[in-house]
Amino acid sequence: MKKLILGSVFSALALVSLNSYANCALAAVMNPPSLPEVSASAAEDMPNLRFAVEAYLDRASQGLEVCEGYSDDFVYNAAVARLEKTAGHYNELVRYHRQLQVSAK
Repeated sequence: MKKLILGSVFSALALVSLNSYANCALAAVMNPPSLPEVSASAAEDMPNLRFAVEAYLDRASQGLEVCEGYSDDFVYNAAVARLEKTAGHYNELVRYHRQLQVSAK
């Protein structure tokens, strides 16, 4: 009976550990900075957005490095896609404001 209980406890701990590793990649990319729509963004906000996005990308990239090999491939790739989506949206904002500066000259 004692072996059965210990076996159950170890099995439960193993499942919890596997689940935490599976969620590792998702946790790494949580809380991205809030980015406005391109047409609703203001040029004055761009420096603050830059620092927020850079900090997020650094933090998330470091978190994903830790998770690599532990997370399910699908979950890991979804987390990377979310990271790329945030970076892509920020790049759209930068291109939009640069175009506005060029056309204003």
